[in-house]
Amino acid sequence: MPALRRDGYFLLMGLKLRANRGNANVRTRAELLFDRAFFALVLIGIPSTVHAQRVEDTLPRSHVVPAFGLRVGAPQKASAALGLLLGEEWQKNGREHSRNVAVFLEPGLGAGRASVAYVENGYGSFGSGFAVAATALRSWGEPWTVKPHVTYAGGEGILWPILFVGPRIGLLRATRGPRNDKRWLLSFDLGIGL
Repeated sequence: MPALRRDGYFLLMGLKLRANRGNANVRTRAELLFDRAFFALVLIGIPSTVHAQRVEDTLPRSHVVPAFGLRVGAPQKASAALGLLLGEEWQKNGREHSRNVAVFLEPGLGAGRASVAYVENGYGSFGSGFAVAATALRSWGEPWTVKPHVTYAGGEGILWPILFVGPRIGLLRATRGPRNDKRWLLSFDLGIGL
């Protein structure tokens, strides 16, 4: 055991330590060094603890969920979509990802659609994403921009910048109907969901 000096300090492993401070509020070099070392270890340990709490779920999980949508535009005027969204979701680098296929019917006031769509990131990204759809459309009643009782087939793109709200643009060709009708249809609408 090291010998105690008259001033109340003793030497231990080359560091000057105070044996009995009494009521004095004086810190030695060894105490300051210890405090700094402890603080550095805490700072080094915090990021690894926070990182350890974030679990990366990289295994895809399958899901089948109902799909809905409300849209206003040409040629259907107003319409409501109902269908199923089938796909998988996973997490990578702290973000959610999904890959889905949607099948839906969309009756409207002036036309109706049946579509099969590939949906990317429409889930878990604050409702942002896009879809590419193959669509069959049949006009009836008093549609906008086309005559009634004409069937169209083609492709559509849906974009959701945020909260599943955004435009849908389609290019469709008439497959059945009177010969005097225009053969190509550029459809455009705005809405929420599919």
